[in-house]
Amino acid sequence: MSQGAPSNIVQLARLRRLSQEHSQTAPKPKILFVDDEERILNSLRALFRMEYEVTVTTDGYHAVELLKRHHYHLLVSDQRMPIMQGVELLRQAKEHSPHTVRILLTGFSDLAAIVGSVNEGEVYRYICKPWDSEELRELIASAVKIGLDLATLDPLPKPELTEASSFKPTTAAPSLPAQTQTQTQTQTQTKSEKIPHEPLTWPENLALLFVDRELQLFATFQELGNPRSQVLAARTPEDALALMEHHEVGVIVASIDGIDRDNFGFLCLLKKEHPHVVSLAVARLGDSETIIDLVNSARVFRVIFHPLRPKVLQHHLEAAIKQVDQFRTQPALLKVQAAKDIAPTSSVLTNLSVRIKTRLSSIKSFFRR
Repeated sequence: MSQGAPSNIVQLARLRRLSQEHSQTAPKPKILFVDDEERILNSLRALFRMEYEVTVTTDGYHAVELLKRHHYHLLVSDQRMPIMQGVELLRQAKEHSPHTVRILLTGFSDLAAIVGSVNEGEVYRYICKPWDSEELRELIASAVKIGLDLATLDPLPKPELTEASSFKPTTAAPSLPAQTQTQTQTQTQTKSEKIPHEPLTWPENLALLFVDRELQLFATFQELGNPRSQVLAARTPEDALALMEHHEVGVIVASIDGIDRDNFGFLCLLKKEHPHVVSLAVARLGDSETIIDLVNSARVFRVIFHPLRPKVLQHHLEAAIKQVDQFRTQPALLKVQAAKDIAPTSSVLTNLSVRIKTRLSSIKSFFRR
């Protein structure tokens, strides 16, 4: 080696220094933590400040202003806060920064808050205090990765739904008993006289599927008197899969407890294989653990409780239509639909996994064309 030429050791040291300088100057992913307890915020900041650019605040209104001025890849908010509760913060965050991934963190089993976080804030995950630091690290890392991918997308366009197709009765959809049909027609006429409403506009070649053994969800939809939708109905998950092999289903409305408890596992398995299907879960009874599982493992779009009223159903279906249209416009949004794995031994699955899992791959899908 000639005199004055840098040695390999010097070159390696220079490259290492340049790499360190680059890593120090490269922007870190941004996380916004919101909690009314300074102690919690200090703990979260200490846990994540080395890997991420961490911002903390105890004020939900301040958090909203931050979201308006800056883009954060992830928002983690407590629920029980005196100034602005977490559900309201998540709702406003979805409006002002829709590509920010949202997580609700709380130490209270507040059913109303959990349902609100699903229906209004479209939460990505729900986690409880006290948390396990390693599990929280893994969850934050996966959420930030999704947030980084979403940050590259254009702002969400206003949905432009395709012209609704005419209603075409299908022999696959079970019909209601004559007595129920007569009752439904009478209720439809009475309700339409009292409550004027615009019919649903449904994307062309996209079906709506109701799943419950007593077909009450299908009957409630019929009360809307809506003739411009492709509507299917099934009593069991197996019947639903048979329909989905021949019809492109975009939205599923399923009862998930009582005699329909198998539908809970069905929604979990379906989301893993077909994240584009938007699901609405209808429950007779509610508990926090069930709703948390619906959020984390089934990624349900909405949770609704009985008695289900036609106008409430229409409201949630209109939101679901917009969600389907967003998935079609920007398929990258499906990253947020990633579901948490559910243990094979879980009582939610019972024998359902063995019965239907092999059939999930044959479902007709816009995203597999």
